[in-house]
Amino acid sequence: MGLGQALDQAERTIDALVVDARSLTPAPDLRATETYEMRGTFLYRRGHPLARKRAGVSFDQLRTYPLASTPLSDEVARVLVERYGPDAHPTRCVTLRCEELPSLVELTRRTDAVLIAIRAAGPDLVELAMKPALNATARFAIVTLAGRSEAPALPIVRRLMQELLRDA
Repeated sequence: MGLGQALDQAERTIDALVVDARSLTPAPDLRATETYEMRGTFLYRRGHPLARKRAGVSFDQLRTYPLASTPLSDEVARVLVERYGPDAHPTRCVTLRCEELPSLVELTRRTDAVLIAIRAAGPDLVELAMKPALNATARFAIVTLAGRSEAPALPIVRRLMQELLRDA
């Protein structure tokens, strides 16, 4: 089911969604606004064995540990393959996949798993120095149905996005 269908079917209960704009299939009845970009990276716990690698970690070295992620957009998959080769495609390299990012952050805190996520997802986690650097972002947007009146709470959501969806 596409995002447009989800909004149509839940017409009376969902006024807007905050989504990864790159995963949004264009549709004439959808309007995406308030776009914010946040830096994506590889994260690990303090004391992780990779912390000893000071000069940067290759993708092959990274792959010796479980790699955790939420579902990634096609654009992020392309960036991973361009930077690190065909084995970096998420269908090949991600060993732990979950839609709920807080669960993956907690897993990363407690194990030797490495997490692909926005930097802000785990402020207490350590950013892995990759060689070459990932240099990717996540792009978030508010998606609503075109032609529909705005929900009264949407200005609050916009304000929260402006405050929270930015890198430190």
